[in-house]
Amino acid sequence: MMGLPDLDASGVNMKGIIPKSVDQIFGFIDNESNNGKNFLVRCAYLEIYNEQILDLLHKFGSNSNKKQAPGQKVESLKIKEDPDRGIYVQDLT
Repeated sequence: MMGLPDLDASGVNMKGIIPKSVDQIFGFIDNESNNGKNFLVRCAYLEIYNEQILDLLHKFGSNSNKKQAPGQKVESLKIKEDPDRGIYVQDLT
């Protein structure tokens, strides 16, 4: 996902989707036409694998306050739907 840090032999940027996205977002914010505007940037990073949703920005992969014992299974986060918020992942940091 992070890709390679530099250009390949043909001059193509080999960055992954995450660095490219961050560059695009903050490049837009830093644009001179946005002078005087305030921005709030929030980020979530999750993994969906084998029907389990894990919060990758949380120490143990979920939003649980419990200590994670070695070998203990992490509980999957839940997908919810709300008329105001739309579809979201509950307890995602």
